[in-house]
Amino acid sequence: MLLSINLKTRYPEKKRTKDLRTFGLDERALQDILFQSLDRLFPEDELILLMQSRVWREEPDLMAIDKDGSLYIFELKIGESKSENLLQVLRYGQIFGASQYDDLNKLYKRIPDRTQTLKNAHKFQFGVDIPKQDFNRNQIFVVMTNGLDYRTRETIKYWRRAGLDIRPWVYRVYLGNDNEMLLEISAFRVEDNPYEDIAEGYYILNTNLQDGSDPTDHDDMLGNAKAAAYYKPWKFKIKSLQKGDFIFLYQSRSGVVAVGKADGRLQINPYHGNPDDGEEGTAEYCMQLRSFQRVAPPLTAAEIKTITEVDYVFMQTMFGIGEDSGTKLMNYLRADGRLQG
Repeated sequence: MLLSINLKTRYPEKKRTKDLRTFGLDERALQDILFQSLDRLFPEDELILLMQSRVWREEPDLMAIDKDGSLYIFELKIGESKSENLLQVLRYGQIFGASQYDDLNKLYKRIPDRTQTLKNAHKFQFGVDIPKQDFNRNQIFVVMTNGLDYRTRETIKYWRRAGLDIRPWVYRVYLGNDNEMLLEISAFRVEDNPYEDIAEGYYILNTNLQDGSDPTDHDDMLGNAKAAAYYKPWKFKIKSLQKGDFIFLYQSRSGVVAVGKADGRLQINPYHGNPDDGEEGTAEYCMQLRSFQRVAPPLTAAEIKTITEVDYVFMQTMFGIGEDSGTKLMNYLRADGRLQG
């Protein structure tokens, strides 16, 4: 629900939900909008993105794997209520429900420069080593639906009562000022994340250095004082940075190894000399970091949690922290003499 408040009378009035066709948008247009926002809508700390759909292929819009190896199948629907809203996502379950680990690994490695196997990436991200046969034991179906589409939502409730794990992901659109479209949607989460959307100009960015991976990206960020990301949707996190934001560069299994301030000027470069291929989006998105300083010894995850008194999860590409936490970390680094150069 979106309320419009008259500041003089303080009288709340409920905004009326619109259909996407009011704004001349179709389903593919909404998908494009959402894919630009997946860094905010898709919980990297709870799900590994397995694949995104390709044009003219019979594939779900998104598929992902959770900590237990369960397969999440996402179907984004924007039209009025139709039976195929559910039939389509179940059709994908029929196609991919029997997929073995090797099939899923091929989908995962379809994204360029994914050097790790799905199993190793899963172990690194979630800290558990599950056997290959545990991948895709269960499927969870997620259907995006307009808040106006009560028939689909009622049908989802029916099938859930019947034992099918199918979940709605509800969005609503409203008419704003000057014919502006307002999109209301919550991030899809397996579990609630109380630290979501608290960023106030302080970010922790992983330098893309994992066990056995190519150190080129890590060395490039440190050697050239920059914040960078390389694949959709994670690279769009760099696009959202503002001038003056503090960026803590975090090396996996070591800690924060450098810090600097974003210059606010987005640069898009060929990744490892290869141009952006369009579909997978392998261009480098980066910003230079001013007042760049190395941190020695690195500020570990345990120290960060102790200093901020917040139990952060360090598996995401980039996540925001509150101003209070960011200030505490900077003050600690200065007082402890860890800032170099």
